[in-house]
Amino acid sequence: MPTHPSESTESSSPIITRAVAAGLQNQFCRNYNFPAWQKALLLGLGVLPQAVGRFIISRFQSLSGLPPESMLGFSINDLIQARLDDYAQISGRFPTLTVGIGLGGPSTHLSLALGGPFLPQAFVLTLRGGSSDGDVQRYFQRSAKIAQRIADQNPGLMTIQHYDPIHDGWLTRWVNHLRFKLLDLPEPYIEFIRQRLEPEGTVVYLEGGASWLRYRIGERSVFQVGGWGDISAEEFLEGSQRIRTYARHAGLKHTDWHLEGYPLEHGPESEWGSEPGLGEALEQFCQHAGYRFIRIRLGHPHDFSRLAFAAMQRLLEKESRKPAGALVETFSQFDASSARQAGLLPLWLIFNTRDSVRFLKEMSPQFPPDKPLFFSPLSTFSLTPDMATWDEWVEALSREDFINIGARPSHYPADARALVKWNRPLREWVSLNSQLIQARLNIEELEEIIIDLKSRI
Repeated sequence: MPTHPSESTESSSPIITRAVAAGLQNQFCRNYNFPAWQKALLLGLGVLPQAVGRFIISRFQSLSGLPPESMLGFSINDLIQARLDDYAQISGRFPTLTVGIGLGGPSTHLSLALGGPFLPQAFVLTLRGGSSDGDVQRYFQRSAKIAQRIADQNPGLMTIQHYDPIHDGWLTRWVNHLRFKLLDLPEPYIEFIRQRLEPEGTVVYLEGGASWLRYRIGERSVFQVGGWGDISAEEFLEGSQRIRTYARHAGLKHTDWHLEGYPLEHGPESEWGSEPGLGEALEQFCQHAGYRFIRIRLGHPHDFSRLAFAAMQRLLEKESRKPAGALVETFSQFDASSARQAGLLPLWLIFNTRDSVRFLKEMSPQFPPDKPLFFSPLSTFSLTPDMATWDEWVEALSREDFINIGARPSHYPADARALVKWNRPLREWVSLNSQLIQARLNIEELEEIIIDLKSRI
């Protein structure tokens, strides 16, 4: 049993902070830290048909979950300190610190464009025990008492039990996701900001406006069914023919995911929405401590992707350079260091669902037509009703000569090998075409980009 529970491998927060720390040192980052035996297993499964990979990998998830008893001495400061430790090898102060929602690529790209660390609002733990047949009550009870106890003992924290039996169906059969969001500014963040931010420096707060339906369990505890993609919160709860068809093929006996006995409300979405409290506490702290505070609130997660894309365009303009190409990233498969090392325009997609295809189709005309285009199709191991087909991705890219750095067409969306090798073709190309972006955005330039962006969305 671990003394201090560590964050889930699927959590965006540790991937982002490691990536930002690496980028600030002009180094590359491994998004997935697999031990040697897991790499060997994944590469071996990659040789087999994808159905075999889906079957075996989903059952290995129970090994990654934390035993419930490990939460008895839980302290959010342990998770916070682990993220701050990612910056321990970097000396000196920074002109800017970015805090808030962990939007994979955009949070990383923006933090590096501004030249400072990122501090997350949300953290996720994976606990043993899921719901193999889709029974929402069974899933809820797995961590309900733990979530309530942690919320009661931590007034500056919200607990969110997140159950997505479709997009995370290969996980939720065996494990339970418990997310924490900061509602106040924790003391370790205050100390870090005082020590690492330059006098009169700037704190940039990323506030995601994504909302979802959720059940109110307690004063600071909620339960969310479903997650972002091309299935709405209402469809998750009210059901549909495509959900019933998916459940039948997936072996789920239950598709009624209402949590009886608790009030239903609209609130910030579990992954991409920001809870109120942290931003207000940050602003008040900055006013008293003499720092500048900038709040960036955007309604849709892909709007932050637009912002990061525009920020990289501005950096290249400052160096009188043209983009070396474009890099289409998905979920946790993003590579900010490669984008900076070679001057690639990064476009981050939330997931491998059709809403992301529509966004890609909208943005693809802005890719440089005569330069390399890298695409990272995501391995999710779930054949969801809203999953985009391979042909839909190819059509949205508008080019057939793109370089695939993710799941292979033959194994999409369950390519175990891609989890190990997904960005190797990109890194090899960057090593031959390296021209590091040295420029940084100042706050005035960032505000100009935001004003222009909001006028167009």
